[in-house]
Amino acid sequence: MRITKLDGLRGIFSFMIIFYHYDKRVLPEFISENFIKNGAWIFVEFFFVLSGYVISYNYDTIADKKEFWVYLKKRFIRLYPLLVFTVFLYFVFEFLGNVVIEGFINTPESVPSLLLATLDSLLFTNSTPIFGNTDGGMNSPTWSISAEMISYIVFGIATVYLSKRNKTLFYSLLIIVSLGLILKFEPPVNYYFLRAFVSFSLGYLLFRISKKDIVFKDWTEYLIPISLVAVLYMIHDNTWGLRLINGNFTINLIFFMSILILLKTNGQITQLLDSRFVQFLGKISYSMYLNHLLWITIIPRFFFSILKVEQNTATEIGVLLFCCIFVIGLSALTYKYVELKGSKFLKSKLL
Repeated sequence: MRITKLDGLRGIFSFMIIFYHYDKRVLPEFISENFIKNGAWIFVEFFFVLSGYVISYNYDTIADKKEFWVYLKKRFIRLYPLLVFTVFLYFVFEFLGNVVIEGFINTPESVPSLLLATLDSLLFTNSTPIFGNTDGGMNSPTWSISAEMISYIVFGIATVYLSKRNKTLFYSLLIIVSLGLILKFEPPVNYYFLRAFVSFSLGYLLFRISKKDIVFKDWTEYLIPISLVAVLYMIHDNTWGLRLINGNFTINLIFFMSILILLKTNGQITQLLDSRFVQFLGKISYSMYLNHLLWITIIPRFFFSILKVEQNTATEIGVLLFCCIFVIGLSALTYKYVELKGSKFLKSKLL
């Protein structure tokens, strides 16, 4: 199942993650200190909520272990080709930076630590403490792919062994327990699977609620950007409450309601999300998400540290735009030649 407007939203939010990771030191102050940029990490939660909804919609009828393994293979096939490509590419640049041109890396790491981080990512374990703290693994955004895969496994097991009623109860309890652990311990990245449990579980509950006859007016779509900006400001300004609560609970509720509204409406925001360019971003969003960190690190350093381009507002914005265009162009290529072709190859071997 594909709901194009949600694909479009995923494309925009993937772009916001690029914006969040972009180095503040090579941005004009009016951008680097903007609360929208600094709080954009929350958009990863949207991917989990959406994934929980879509996976529930497509696989809520897994009946036995055989169907479970087919489902798990399909999820592996979808994620793994691009994961392998970006992890190994990132490893090559990290290895060159640490061994060949050591001064290019701010905090050089040993080769064994690089290999451990690579293994952590390739085994989908870098959102867990199994290999210790590898700081998100090799190509750190891949921690969320680890958390996603763990959520898939939990979903499949729950679907095989639990009734519909018990499954709803299970996910409700999983939200409460995971959120409680997050708020109590403020866990590091190697416990971020808890973040996915909260959001993915809400996605499942969203699937259940969305089947009911709920009606929203088209104008309610405007509540989506208003509420998102409001929560970003609340995360920025601690006087509005705890950052963890807003970043792990409030924002998930807003993503929950945003998706529910979009499922029931067809207003002007839907039309924007269905526009050609936004749909293009949605199609390549997974590639943008896993490609971006390496290039938004290398390209600004190339211009400002190696070519010695003078830093000012114009050049900083120019390099930012160049990075965005480069990542979009590269992601279009990796979508076609890595995601699609890699998935086709794995399907021929595993299915």
